[in-house]
Amino acid sequence: MPESPETEDEHCFQPPWETDGDADLESPFPAHARQSVEPDYHHPLLEPLARAQEALTCLETRAETASAAVAEGLLARLSYREAAGWLGYAHVWIHPHDLALRDRSLTGSYGAAFRAGRLGRQIPATTAREGEFEAAPSDIFIDQALRLARLWQRLAELRTWRPLADAAAIQETLQSLGCRGALAEPEIADWLALTEGFSGPRLIRCGRAVRDWMSRSTIEPCNPDGVFLAACLWRDKHARPIPLPFWSAPEARHYRRDLHVGLEWLADFLACVEAAALVGLDELARLQRAEATTRSLGRTARSRLPQAADAALRAPILTARDLAKSLGITTQAALGLLRQLSEAGILQEATGRSSWRAFTLAN
Repeated sequence: MPESPETEDEHCFQPPWETDGDADLESPFPAHARQSVEPDYHHPLLEPLARAQEALTCLETRAETASAAVAEGLLARLSYREAAGWLGYAHVWIHPHDLALRDRSLTGSYGAAFRAGRLGRQIPATTAREGEFEAAPSDIFIDQALRLARLWQRLAELRTWRPLADAAAIQETLQSLGCRGALAEPEIADWLALTEGFSGPRLIRCGRAVRDWMSRSTIEPCNPDGVFLAACLWRDKHARPIPLPFWSAPEARHYRRDLHVGLEWLADFLACVEAAALVGLDELARLQRAEATTRSLGRTARSRLPQAADAALRAPILTARDLAKSLGITTQAALGLLRQLSEAGILQEATGRSSWRAFTLAN
């Protein structure tokens, strides 16, 4: 028979030494919650997770402590590296410099250029590395790669953008990425609910999210959508100087990942993240070396050379018109500054043209 409320209140305030037995002293928490779990130091994901996390932390920390010009230039250059890496995975090999030229409308359609026998002029860096092409790189793939580069960079620049806010926001993001109709909104909502239920380290959750997205029957295997959504999940509500790098890893690592499933696939995903972060660290070191070189240039009270060097660090591709507009000088004066930076070994010409030239950091 249940006790009266008065009796229950008496028990609540009764001193512990006046209880009837040990049963009254039982903890209100379940027994399994009090048991300590021994960590699994031999888990197959422990080492790849630690390595990937260390590389990402180094990249983010050094990017945050770099100068504003180097940080901006790093983000822009890595966006083209990510786009070029995805293209390579899709068997379309284009150098990041050529993607930057195309994005700036300094080059045009590769298909039209191939038919006119002028493809090498449109992709000079790629031609120098790969040689002549037997067929034109797909303009559709190039357009999607440039969309990926812009959105990847946007993840770091727009802190208020919430691409994973709901299923409608995800669908809008996929349309911006060029992946229209990949999944219907109810299926996207189901995937989003699933990812929200994932536990464990954020990088593992990102990998599981990619794996589940790519397992959907209507998803194209080579699409960049799953990895980009993982980059959105990685950033989430946290401001990060660099979005999650992935496609910059060597192609062999991506092909190896395609051969595996389960924990092996997740380990390969983490290895790709680590390798891409190390590529980012190499690019950051290159920018900082160029920045150190610019400090040794002759400086006078009226010289615009330091400002020109700053602009060269920020932009993957720099033209005389860009520099003239940025510094408020004539195009002829901008050409003189670009020539001085080239003679100092900081810049190199990127198009192979004698006019309408563009410059990039020297290798």
